[in-house]
Amino acid sequence: MTRTKALAFLLIANNYQTLTAVADGLGQVGASFDFASTSEAGGEYVGRRKVDGIIVDLDVPGAEDLIRSIRQGTSNRGAVVFACLPSDNRSPVAVVTGATFLLPRPLTPESVASQVSAARSSMLREHRRFFRYPLSLPVYLVSNGAEQRGMMANLSEGGMAIYTVRSAEYRSMIEFAFELPSGEKIAGKGSVAWVNNEGMLGIEFHVLRGQGEVVLQKWIQEQQTIDLCPNNRERTPRTEPA
Repeated sequence: MTRTKALAFLLIANNYQTLTAVADGLGQVGASFDFASTSEAGGEYVGRRKVDGIIVDLDVPGAEDLIRSIRQGTSNRGAVVFACLPSDNRSPVAVVTGATFLLPRPLTPESVASQVSAARSSMLREHRRFFRYPLSLPVYLVSNGAEQRGMMANLSEGGMAIYTVRSAEYRSMIEFAFELPSGEKIAGKGSVAWVNNEGMLGIEFHVLRGQGEVVLQKWIQEQQTIDLCPNNRERTPRTEPA
């Protein structure tokens, strides 16, 4: 069976049988996972950490609201969500809006491993999009007609984190331009996905001009390859990620 060592999951469940089946199933495909026993704890987790897959037991109170909040969130809205069907025989259509895959009962390690393997390509694609490469580069910014320069902290296919002198409003639109270490220029428009009190902004890309999307994807994938090769890690420039 194909192994998925690079993938990280969050399980939200409150009974031993579900925990055991999921742990054994993810173990079969080499994936790792963290655990939350309530919807509130699960919501806090996905609000601060990026994961590849989320497994939600619909017997947990608030599970349906949690799935909806994940889809309306930011960093994990594209994550693959596996919904373990409820034990009271409710209609799946009525309770799993936003779920990507359904896990029927009785839940077994084999059924979990099979569904995860089926979703592997989607999760790896999302994983690549959010791979954050630590990088220190100057960035030219325009927001509400005001120009400024910032310093990049990390870069992914979907966005970047930067340090700025002047902050910007959450969800405001922003234009940007920077040059990759390889010399290619990237320019486009995005929105402010988050701000913090340390002078940092998270910018989510919406449009990259010209061949920017293709160029950035190729460059990021090259850095992933280098990063995964132990012999090359010392050659990779590093800054602290956001």
